[in-house]
Amino acid sequence: MNSTSLATTVVEPLSIGAPEPAIGTTTPPSLDARPVIDRIGAGAPRRAATPGADASAAPMPGWRARVAVVAAGMCAFFTMYVTQGLLPTLQGVFHASVAELSLTITFTTLAVALAAPFSGSLSDRYGRKPVLLFSLAGLSLTTALAATAGSLHALLAWRLLEGLFIPGVFTATVAYIGEEWPARAVPAVTALYISGSVAGGFLGRFIAGMVTAHWDWQAAFVVLGAINAIFLLLIARGLPPSRRFRPSANLRASLAGLRPHVRNPKLLGTYAIGFGILFSQVCTFTYVSFHLAAAPYRLDLRQLSLLFTVYLVGMLVTPLAGRLAWRFGQRRVFVAAMAMSSMGMLLTLLPTLPDIVLGLTMSSAGVFVAQAMATSQVPVLARQARSSAVGLYVMCYYLGGSIGAFAPSLVWEQAGWAGCVAVVLVMQGLIALAAWTVWRPAAGDAGRSATVQAPGGL
Repeated sequence: MNSTSLATTVVEPLSIGAPEPAIGTTTPPSLDARPVIDRIGAGAPRRAATPGADASAAPMPGWRARVAVVAAGMCAFFTMYVTQGLLPTLQGVFHASVAELSLTITFTTLAVALAAPFSGSLSDRYGRKPVLLFSLAGLSLTTALAATAGSLHALLAWRLLEGLFIPGVFTATVAYIGEEWPARAVPAVTALYISGSVAGGFLGRFIAGMVTAHWDWQAAFVVLGAINAIFLLLIARGLPPSRRFRPSANLRASLAGLRPHVRNPKLLGTYAIGFGILFSQVCTFTYVSFHLAAAPYRLDLRQLSLLFTVYLVGMLVTPLAGRLAWRFGQRRVFVAAMAMSSMGMLLTLLPTLPDIVLGLTMSSAGVFVAQAMATSQVPVLARQARSSAVGLYVMCYYLGGSIGAFAPSLVWEQAGWAGCVAVVLVMQGLIALAAWTVWRPAAGDAGRSATVQAPGGL
């Protein structure tokens, strides 16, 4: 969730609502329905290949381009949370506290949050593929150079730099998909991107753990940087030059659309919900590593790395989110997803390892569904400059991840894993209540449409 809009990924057309009327209730979408694709960046106009031409009739990029999209999705989340499974090892290396070590996640996600609203504007101004390749090059280099860190402070500096390059990867990729593929093909190509992002979130953690177990943590960063560089070459060769891109006039024009969103109470509530979603997920998987590395479990790095296979549930549940929302209504599905996630968290309090793994799987599944519900509300509530609205959502989303990695360290020191579970349960209860309240349909909401969007993997 592990995740992902800046990654404004359209999974499938979504109507909010039956039997419960909700914001954006429309007629049921079909597989051939044409989704709404917003350009990343405020106020950027939609363009077809030629004026008046039907974009859906344009030729599609080939299979190499689809492979490149999967690779880009993997790169976007390959290194973001890579230190989660390594924290017990890094504690022995740097002799630092849990709070200090959690900053290796916080610094990266905070940088992503700060850079996210601007990366789409850069992509609008300078082009999709150039920004994508530049971001990948920077990400590859900073990841590999993190292996040179001789102190925790140096590692934090490299992790911060990594985070500044990450948003450009998913910003440019998703905008490229929306522009270069015909509308009828966008949902399928976007699904490939989402699958790649989920796989990347898992593989980054898994590879880092396995390499560290065999060699050391520095080797893990070198290997991950090298893999990113290989993906860079694959994407450079596989992704055709943009055919429909038109640069925006300037960066100021792209950023101007941000202002109305901060005056929209429903959007602000949805941003708070996104904050809470990633807060709870990052808190869970950061501190469960310490929990399971300690007695009586004493899992080693290989076993902790395998624990992140529960993230792969996101590849199964995310495509189902739109169908669930159509049948039961988005508010009901969100609250049910949070209930399932909370029940999973309670299972992790049981002493047996299989129960803990089952609980983490349930918790992840609920979070992925909730994330699909939350992000699908943003373009409906924004009404205009929707891409910049999603950019602000992504900023709040990753701010939640930043604080979710660091703030619960105080609770961990005093109450251990049970205290962290309590924090997650409180947060999930609050955002479930917020969603039920904020997303209540208003009189003028009927007839508005929505699309399911997701910022990628977690």
